[in-house]
Amino acid sequence: MPAVAVVIAIWGVLTHRAIARRKATLDHLAIDNVDSDMIEARTKFIQLATGPGGLAQYADDDKEHGDELQAIRLILNDFELVSTAIQFGIMDFEFYRQQSSGTVIRYWECAAPFVHALRQRTGRKTLFCEFEALACWVSEDIKPPKRNKWWRKIF
Repeated sequence: MPAVAVVIAIWGVLTHRAIARRKATLDHLAIDNVDSDMIEARTKFIQLATGPGGLAQYADDDKEHGDELQAIRLILNDFELVSTAIQFGIMDFEFYRQQSSGTVIRYWECAAPFVHALRQRTGRKTLFCEFEALACWVSEDIKPPKRNKWWRKIF
């Protein structure tokens, strides 16, 4: 009988964690859809990406402090946050992928020239690498790595 209780307890904890991840994902998506700064940044991002020259021109030194760069970075940092949250088990990848795969792919296609130009200019090859990885996981249906292995917390 105690073994059954242990199994039920473990099942309960795992189920609760899965629900919490889905809730965190839903909350993030819902907040992004009503946050006025994010809405404005997305509008500006798409406008700049589809304009002449695309986003790559905003990776130049002389555009370092412009409003355009702030909007671009807000969007890219949001995808970085999502990618990291998925890797640490805070957000649910399957739920996020189902809701946002087209958006992730489309935004990465727009952002890639900017990111590559920024990496080239700064010499920092890891800039926005989490967003790039997220786009890869979504487009190629790859399961993202988990960074918080349970045994690392114990040992």
